[in-house]
Amino acid sequence: MASAHRPFFSAAAAIWLGAAVFWAWQLLSAAPHAGLLLPAGLLHGWSMSLGFMPLFIAGFALTTVPRWLGLPMLPVDAVFWLSAWLAALGGALLLGGAAMGWRGTAALGAAMPALVLCDVSRRLWAECRRPDARDSGHARGLAVGLLVLALCQALAALALLGKQLLLLRLAIHAGLNLGVAGVFALALQRLTPFLHQDGRRQPLLLIALLSGLALRAALDFATLLAYPPPALVAWTSAAALLGLGIWLWRDAWAPELAAARRTPLVAQLHLGYLWLGLSFFLDAVALAAAASGHPGWLGLAPQHAMSLGFMGSTLLAMVSRVNAVQQGRSVAVDRPLWAMQALLQATTLIRLAADLHTHRGLLLALAGAGFALLALSWNCRYLPWLLSPNQTMRSNR
Repeated sequence: MASAHRPFFSAAAAIWLGAAVFWAWQLLSAAPHAGLLLPAGLLHGWSMSLGFMPLFIAGFALTTVPRWLGLPMLPVDAVFWLSAWLAALGGALLLGGAAMGWRGTAALGAAMPALVLCDVSRRLWAECRRPDARDSGHARGLAVGLLVLALCQALAALALLGKQLLLLRLAIHAGLNLGVAGVFALALQRLTPFLHQDGRRQPLLLIALLSGLALRAALDFATLLAYPPPALVAWTSAAALLGLGIWLWRDAWAPELAAARRTPLVAQLHLGYLWLGLSFFLDAVALAAAASGHPGWLGLAPQHAMSLGFMGSTLLAMVSRVNAVQQGRSVAVDRPLWAMQALLQATTLIRLAADLHTHRGLLLALAGAGFALLALSWNCRYLPWLLSPNQTMRSNR
């Protein structure tokens, strides 16, 4: 029986490659942004946060959640493939419609993944409610997270159709900070040795992390709505985010995890976890700078530390491992994957440097080209495995 990750991972990979190439082309084009329905940066943020990542999450959840619940794997039939590739078609219509100025086409494309994600959330919630299922808060959390992503995507589609750019930005930021980041936080505790203490999951740190993500979302909303927080709120929030960043870094370098960090998979996940802590540090610095009269000093560096650094590193490690295990390979983290991970780390550093350097345009172009090369490399390596009819389902972590 085939694994549920295959249709959704392959659709996500196609959207990832299309969105990355589109953004690189925009950065390198002699006449960028000409004729676009939306500002190029907004379209880029949408296609990255609510484009391919939710489909990777959906494929991962459909493969892994039944095992967390002690249930048999979900059967993968033509409906799964149809749903996944309808979402991929939606991503293509969004980018194509935005490029050609076709608002109705773009809005329709944006709505299609929302329906698919809602259906995946419904399936997962039905599995959680089965009488023979084990209790799992992480499984329910993934189902809720996918529903949040579906609602944010639907809201973004309506905002696009109604020409409400502010509402569109709010939906994208909510999807990134509350949907994608929330799901990543739950998976991080469930599948890695981090967010643990004395060999047990540390609920207090997970709650603090989720609260920090909610605070980050609230601060983003305030900025978008042109209501900067008062000085007292800004300094208090900066202190809270700084404390959370320190807590995460201490957990990342816990002495009892030294042996685990030497294993290849955990070493890659450790990179992402460090970026997560750094993103909260940068958020705290940005807030302190704004409260001191220097708003926007770090630009989008905190956001890219989280999205490219944390989410990118974690996603690259986990989905590649799932692919390798399902392919029957005993070594999931090999030299090609390490090379891709190194490319991602370099791309992230270049993107962060672009917010602090005078040669911003050149650095942005380099980062865009690096990310497009990463997407192309991953597709060339793993997409044939996903589309192979001979791939059999094996146990996932």
